[in-house]
Amino acid sequence: MFRYRHRRRQIDVLKKNSIKVAFVGNPNVGKTALINALSGSNLKVGNWPGVTVEKKEANIVINNQTFSLVDLPGAYSLNPFSLEEKITRDFLINERPDLIVNVVDSNQLEKSLFLTFALSEFEIPMVIALNFFDEMVKNKTEINIKKLKDLLSVEVVPTSGVKKIGIDALKEAIYKAINERTLPNILFEESLDKKFKQIKDMLKDKKDQLGYPLSFVAARVLERDNQMINELINKKLIDKSILDLTVDNSTYIESRYKFISSICKKILVKHKDSYDLTQKIDSILLNKFLGLPLFLIMMFIVFKLTFDLSKPFVDFTSYFINDYIGKYVVYSLWFLPDIFKSLIKEAIIGGVGSVISFFPLIGIFFLFISILEESGYMTRAAFLIDKLMSSIGLSGKVFIPLILGFGCNVPAIYATRGLDSQKDRLLAGLMIPLMSCSARLPVYLLFTAAFFKSFKELIILGLYFLGALIAILLVILLQLAVPSLKTDSTPFILELPPYRIPPLKFLLKLTGFRVKSFLRKASSVILFTMILVWSINSLPYNAPVGESYLAQGSRAIAFVFAPAGFDKWEAVATLLPSIVAKEAVIGTLGQILEGEQNSTTEAKSAEEYNFADDTSKVIEKFKDSFIEAGTSLLNFFTINSFQEKEKNESLMNRLRTLFTPLSALSFMIFILLFVPCMVTISVFIQEYGMKWTVFEICMLLTISYSVSTLVYQIGKLFIH
Repeated sequence: MFRYRHRRRQIDVLKKNSIKVAFVGNPNVGKTALINALSGSNLKVGNWPGVTVEKKEANIVINNQTFSLVDLPGAYSLNPFSLEEKITRDFLINERPDLIVNVVDSNQLEKSLFLTFALSEFEIPMVIALNFFDEMVKNKTEINIKKLKDLLSVEVVPTSGVKKIGIDALKEAIYKAINERTLPNILFEESLDKKFKQIKDMLKDKKDQLGYPLSFVAARVLERDNQMINELINKKLIDKSILDLTVDNSTYIESRYKFISSICKKILVKHKDSYDLTQKIDSILLNKFLGLPLFLIMMFIVFKLTFDLSKPFVDFTSYFINDYIGKYVVYSLWFLPDIFKSLIKEAIIGGVGSVISFFPLIGIFFLFISILEESGYMTRAAFLIDKLMSSIGLSGKVFIPLILGFGCNVPAIYATRGLDSQKDRLLAGLMIPLMSCSARLPVYLLFTAAFFKSFKELIILGLYFLGALIAILLVILLQLAVPSLKTDSTPFILELPPYRIPPLKFLLKLTGFRVKSFLRKASSVILFTMILVWSINSLPYNAPVGESYLAQGSRAIAFVFAPAGFDKWEAVATLLPSIVAKEAVIGTLGQILEGEQNSTTEAKSAEEYNFADDTSKVIEKFKDSFIEAGTSLLNFFTINSFQEKEKNESLMNRLRTLFTPLSALSFMIFILLFVPCMVTISVFIQEYGMKWTVFEICMLLTISYSVSTLVYQIGKLFIH
């Protein structure tokens, strides 16, 4: 009977249009690189349903048969402690892939085999890819592959996804495993093996009613999984007498690790300490006195390089799209009314430009993050910060996206994908907009130069600390007020991989996937926002700036901001454009206070079109971008933004007629805590959904208004 069922399944698999292959392994074992090597980088990146954990898939053809490769999230076990482990377990149970490729780190075989043994319980044919095999050889370590293959009854293939070693052999092994349909051996040490077989025999006649693979159920019962046992008792498939055959979970795990250790002693030969260099580096980077300062220095370097290197290219990209492409697109549409040309240039092309101008920033950021992740340092950083973050109920990994938020909230929110639990992701996402991004800095510089010139650095530093403090208080209050947001006391399990130098080609591919995902998903929300803001700011068309719909609306609601100290319509009018970009506060104030609307309109009518000259300017600006980026590297340890000369003296004089020092401070606090830019909102929707985005916007509106009002009212008491 068994042979008939086995053969029937084989025929069904071969008839499929696409055979599903699940790639499973611990975090950082190179699953993605291996799939890239197999598929020629044809990965499709999406999300798993209902969550923001990335789903990566690719299709390959072997011997005229299509195989769908699914990159499952990294997991240490299949008793899910994290969201990634739950996704992996649910996929194996519910989707029942035709084959599992268990990607194993050859350098950490003993740790990796715990997951391998758990995967064998799913009764799915399996191939083991011994990844990073080149590193293992370099470290003078040997694995007896034949013994491992015979022991587990699976194909075992040495590979290196990054260096494309063993790729053809892995394809052959996948095809062979699909054809032969051999199931892996399920191994326990002697005493547990006897109990396992007894439980399996008791359930064998009822396996069609279990809803899970027989071996999987037997193993869960053996380790006294109460949820599984209660489910079986309720279905009347077992009675409580079966508990006599079970062991507690800690005994089960300890026994399995001891058994794995005994196996590794037979198949693994180390000619020297393979991790000598890793241990030496860790003795410095994980030192209890040096570890945290070195981490902060590392994050400062990433932060500084990302924004210093990207800024010239962000400026160039914005100029190229808005002032060059936009100019000649409008020129080619000479037959349209001016209002439509304005809509196309300022809203539609401006919206596209806003997205694409983030390309250098996002690209450089993801490149550095990929280096930290693939080198093995990011895992250690999370370990260092865990104790500090656990005091407010968060994982140490949360600290990394929060730090990145001081540069730009957009990549910081993307960085929350690396967090283990959905609650950590959400709480970190709610905190990030309170981290003062670099786009707010020009606003602080202008206002502090106008009102607090003698101690502007202190004011700006205070604003950064205020945002972080409110974010911490917010998380504490949210966890108290909403019990469902209180994070579980999930064990903080981290496997520290050996340090590696990731190849540049692989880093660029990984960065490319992430950047394309950002560009694709951010465009629609940004375009809609740009058209909305243009309509409010530019209509009635050609009207003086003080008569636009934006000005009229600002006058109508200005009284609301009186308690916060800035009830002049000119100040209120900057808030909506600030959602497009925080720097727009300065541009809007300049346009209003300097009365630039008329001169801008005249300039438009007199605009000259010389394609050769304009193209030459673009080329010059492109060259200048490299020079400016190089200069930033040479001046690495200077903070240029704090040393800029005040070029807007006229604007600052007009600001002094609009604000007092106290109301200026209140306004800066409002901008600090106000709704983030439209790109951040777009990414927030993408990561957390519309419901939480609306909650975040309402919360930020409340916080920004309340805190700025509180500061202004308390300040008035001291001044008077």
